[in-house]
Amino acid sequence: MPTILSDVIFRDELRDYITVNSVERTAFFQSGILTSNSDMTTLLASPSNTFTIPWWVDLDASIESNYSNDVYTDIAVPLSVTSASMQARAAYLNEGWNCMNLVKNITNQDPLEFVAGRLISYWQRVAQRRTIATAVGIYNDNIASNGGDMVVDAGGIIGPAAVIRAKGTMGDYSGQLGGLSVIAMHSAVHTELSIQNQIDFTPIADQIPEFGRFQGMRVVLDDGLPVIGTGASAKYLSIIFGPGAIGFAEETPPGEDGLEYDRAPDRGNGGGTETLWTRRNFVVHPLGFSFDSVTITGTPTTTRPISANWADLALATNWSRKFARKQVPMAFITSLVTAPAA
Repeated sequence: MPTILSDVIFRDELRDYITVNSVERTAFFQSGILTSNSDMTTLLASPSNTFTIPWWVDLDASIESNYSNDVYTDIAVPLSVTSASMQARAAYLNEGWNCMNLVKNITNQDPLEFVAGRLISYWQRVAQRRTIATAVGIYNDNIASNGGDMVVDAGGIIGPAAVIRAKGTMGDYSGQLGGLSVIAMHSAVHTELSIQNQIDFTPIADQIPEFGRFQGMRVVLDDGLPVIGTGASAKYLSIIFGPGAIGFAEETPPGEDGLEYDRAPDRGNGGGTETLWTRRNFVVHPLGFSFDSVTITGTPTTTRPISANWADLALATNWSRKFARKQVPMAFITSLVTAPAA
């Protein structure tokens, strides 16, 4: 819908418009959960919307090595070096904002200038939404296909023991791969830990994370994290991430395809209108998983969907784990809260 006169405040009521930053944070970028991946950036630029990410399978030290001897006829058989792969899928997104020319003429303000100044933050928050949906899909797949070996139920209010158990699901890898360094939680869960005095705001190198640390991990708050169920029995999902848990690549289509204005002088009975269109291509992909593309629905207006929407990303059937559990730097905790969020 276009911006019309009833959508704006006239300058005699408010001398200048104030840019209000969204209450939705981009902490997933600030904390390093989402970091650019050069390999995915290269793949995103390739002429395909799905692609294969190969890797070498690590050497298996559980197989006992050969023992040398002096028998000429004894011949050692070398092991083979093997590779495996996982599938990823790109998403092609766009959004537009419209304003009637009469609004600009009367108010002497251009809403589309405001939009243009907020586009970087907007697309970061879109990427964050896709990251949460992806993590929920991994959680759902883990419950459905791997017996919940990445999930710990706190059995009530969250506490240190539940988080330690969740870290422990990585076994002897919990301190490797850069360690588990970030925990994302709903603000209601953060409240419970704050009441227990478990959140540490001690500065390190003169810096204090906005939401503190818990067990040495940086805390990220996001009320977009899912709440499973309703009322007093609702369970809040918290997610622990290690470095590189989620690979990210972003591409702006070249030239005017990335940002363009569309003018329609006949609209508004000849008053005219203007639309600002912005486009981004994304890959948001978790380490050690394949996106199987079983269900791709796009948006309700899509007749031939190419990109997975948030609901598609959250489906267990769209994911399959390719790494051993301990090699995936991610874990989940479900917990109750005393006062459910509104």
